[in-house]
Amino acid sequence: MNIITIDQEEQYIINNLYEFWSFVGKQSCKILTNQNYQAIMLSDSDWPKKIFRLGDGKNLESDVIQEIVQAIKLHQLPNAITLTETISTNYKEQLKVEGFVNAFKQQGMIVKLSDSVISEKISGNYQFKLVETNNDANLFASIASQSFKYKVDGAIVASLLNNNEKVKLFIGYDENEPAFCGLIFYDSEGYAGLHMIGTLPQFRGRGLATVMTNRLLKECMEDHKQFCVLHASAAGEPIYTKLGFKRIKEVITYSLGL
Repeated sequence: MNIITIDQEEQYIINNLYEFWSFVGKQSCKILTNQNYQAIMLSDSDWPKKIFRLGDGKNLESDVIQEIVQAIKLHQLPNAITLTETISTNYKEQLKVEGFVNAFKQQGMIVKLSDSVISEKISGNYQFKLVETNNDANLFASIASQSFKYKVDGAIVASLLNNNEKVKLFIGYDENEPAFCGLIFYDSEGYAGLHMIGTLPQFRGRGLATVMTNRLLKECMEDHKQFCVLHASAAGEPIYTKLGFKRIKEVITYSLGL
C-alpha cells in the first residue's frame, strides 16, 4: 500500500477529535488501546462509541482488520471506525473487502479566531450555564441525546467535570428553558475544538446553533486560543461557514454491515 499523508490543517482537525475521545475514554475509564487502534466500548451510551487512530495511517497487517471484524461481531468493539478523509484512502479497500461501508460523513472545518465572524448582538433572551454538577451533566446528556438521536450517558459527561483547562461544557437556555448545548475541548497542540453543538427538536429553527457557536468562539478567544476546529454535519456546515470556518477534508465513519 502506498501511504498517503495528510496536510497540517487536516491533521489538526482529526487530532483534536481523537484526543478528545481519548480524554473522554480515560476520564470514564473506558479506553481500549493497542498498537493498531484506540477504542471506547460502552454499554450504556452510544457516545463516544468509536474505534479511532486506526494504524495512525500506517500499513496494517492483513489480519488486523479481520481481528477487528471478529471483535465487533462478538460485541467486544464498537461497530464504528472514524478516519479523516485522506487516511481513509489508505484503508478503504481493506475495509471494503471485510464488509465495512461508509456510514456517514462530516465536514472538517477550521477558523483562525481573529478571522471569525462573531455577532456581538444576537436578539433573544439567552443564558448560558457552565456544566459543573452531576445534575448539570445529566441535563447536558439529555439535551444531547434528544438533539443527536443517540444515547449520551450522563455519567460519561460527569466524568469530564472539573477539567476546565481541557474541556468546558455549556447548556443554553432560551427564555429560561434549557434548549441547547455545546462544548469546547482544548488539545495538546493548543487548538480549540467545538463538539456536541445540539438543539432540542422543539427549539429548532430559532438559530440556536449559531447562538451557541458564538458563545463558544468567544470563550476560546477569552482563553487566548488562535485556531478553532470542528466537524460539521451537512445541516450545520452553512452555519459555520457564515462564522468564518473553512472546509478542509471530511471525517468519515465506517461500520460493518451486519
